[in-house]
Amino acid sequence: MYHYFVADEPPVAQWPYTPPRDPGAIDTLSRAYFEGDGDIRSMLRTLFTSDFFRSEESWYEKVKSPADLVAGVLRLTGEFREPRREILENTQRLTFMGQQLVNPPSVEGWHQGTEWLDTGTLVERINFATEHLGNVTTPGVQSMIESIWSDGEEAISPEGLIDACLDQLGARTVSEETRESLLDFASAGGDLDVGSDAPDEAAQRRVAEILQLVAATSEFQRA
Repeated sequence: MYHYFVADEPPVAQWPYTPPRDPGAIDTLSRAYFEGDGDIRSMLRTLFTSDFFRSEESWYEKVKSPADLVAGVLRLTGEFREPRREILENTQRLTFMGQQLVNPPSVEGWHQGTEWLDTGTLVERINFATEHLGNVTTPGVQSMIESIWSDGEEAISPEGLIDACLDQLGARTVSEETRESLLDFASAGGDLDVGSDAPDEAAQRRVAEILQLVAATSEFQRA
């Protein structure tokens, strides 16, 4: 439960060699389970009202599985409102990221956390996210661009553009180092003029490029 809802945790079988990151939290959940006569609801109630669940220290401490990443990106882009054959191509991309749905490597399942990431799978993850979030023809990306456009009065500063794109991608928080990198790129284009009724092709491209850069950050790989 801690691993699923709070932060990546080594499997219980590894605890003799790799102890849990927060033994106090594990003890709290264990007591809630046994004191509630094995009622999972009691444990979940304790978890969701705990300080360790709500703490900022648990933000972005779970590496998204390939399924989480792909589903999250496709929800943002709004490409699939109903099942279509084209979705099979995205299922194949999951395999390149190390997860073949309903076919784990063993009865143990997939090793999760940072084990989802290596030099090959990370490239696949970033390529997938940037490819889809950079496609200005999809309904979701169009909606994000229009929302950013309508929020501006006459011009959006590079700082404002970064904040707006982070907000559109789920009100994400990034480190100062990441923010500086995003700002360096956005500043090269100066303020974004939003005085016209609708964004032209260049303006759409610029917003999409910021969305792509955010999708390439380490923070976007985590939940």
